[in-house]
Amino acid sequence: MLTMRIAALTLLFVTSTASLLSAAPVREENAERVSYSGKSAKPRVQAPAEPGWIELASETPASHGREFIEVDAGAGALTQLRLTARSGRPGIRAVRVEYKDGSHKVFEVDKSLGAARGPAIVDLRGARAVIQVIVVTDRTSPGSYVLEGNVADHIATR
Repeated sequence: MLTMRIAALTLLFVTSTASLLSAAPVREENAERVSYSGKSAKPRVQAPAEPGWIELASETPASHGREFIEVDAGAGALTQLRLTARSGRPGIRAVRVEYKDGSHKVFEVDKSLGAARGPAIVDLRGARAVIQVIVVTDRTSPGSYVLEGNVADHIATR
């Protein structure tokens, strides 16, 4: 009798746990960055965007080390990426670009960004649809950066 109760309770526990674990999480991306310090950042006044450049990632701290940025399918084919310092001197080590066709390419950047140093431009060597960009930074470098992409029908003037 005791064995039957244990078996019944075990079955009840396993089935209730399985239903909790099998629920698929809802994937909602609001593209808003959350501060770990709990302090709300003051909104920055953005300069008007240059023609052809679209923002792929808002201000991102270099201390993250590796940032995975999904590119919206509506962005179209990109010809270049631009990493610009928003604050401090973030160190960018490399950028990995994953294309829609399943291929990928790693671009070594090895540059500290800053106002006097200018942005880092990554030439994608042709217009291709990008699904994800992975930015690898020096975790010890102070500052943050913004990632932008140049759409295929515009060529950068810099």
